[in-house]
Amino acid sequence: MRSIDKKGIVRVAAVAAIILLPILGIFYLGKAKWVHKPLDYLGQTETLPDGTKQYHTLSDIQLTDHTGKTINLAGFDSCVIVANIFFASCPEICPEMNKQVQTIAEKFYRNPKVRFLSVSIDPESDSVPVLKNYAARFRADRLNWQFCTGSKKEIYDWVINDLLLATEQKGQDFIHDDKVVIIDRDKHVRAILPTRGDKNRDRFEALKRIEEDINNLLYEYRQKELDK
Repeated sequence: MRSIDKKGIVRVAAVAAIILLPILGIFYLGKAKWVHKPLDYLGQTETLPDGTKQYHTLSDIQLTDHTGKTINLAGFDSCVIVANIFFASCPEICPEMNKQVQTIAEKFYRNPKVRFLSVSIDPESDSVPVLKNYAARFRADRLNWQFCTGSKKEIYDWVINDLLLATEQKGQDFIHDDKVVIIDRDKHVRAILPTRGDKNRDRFEALKRIEEDINNLLYEYRQKELDK
């Protein structure tokens, strides 16, 4: 009998694991039962004299998207917004993050009440033509997804004070984060969630959590409509 090539078996097993584990992960995550969980309101909350609560609310910002169109938050009224920051020359973190965002956007592309907003923190380099090419990598035009640029100062202030993403890299002139911010229809921040992970399972779990929180908000609005 021929001797068994143990190294060959190990190599085949490793390749099979690489192929099968992501498929199994998607299968089991897809089978997981979704249960509604109300989302918190992030940021500073004030209680007014009449007892009502005033939650942290995003201020408006004027941006230019990858098609050259001028936009602001008023154009997102009645929508859940999934926002993130990036810069087009980022070699690793941003492409991985936006690939995850693309996966989520593909799940909701039939729902016009869920929109995606990616804002460049390097507007000096990320012109409209640069953003147009970048957006094409992720099929943004068919996914209710806009890649935007604008005033650097306004973007920095907005990212820190409104999106509540304030991770500044020492020695470098940009703010960078791999998270998405889920914003409700009233422009309140309801979740800040990571998109990446060291292992496939971490990435699947991140996707699952983002999808669940979007569905939590959509469920919240459906219930409000039914209660009217």
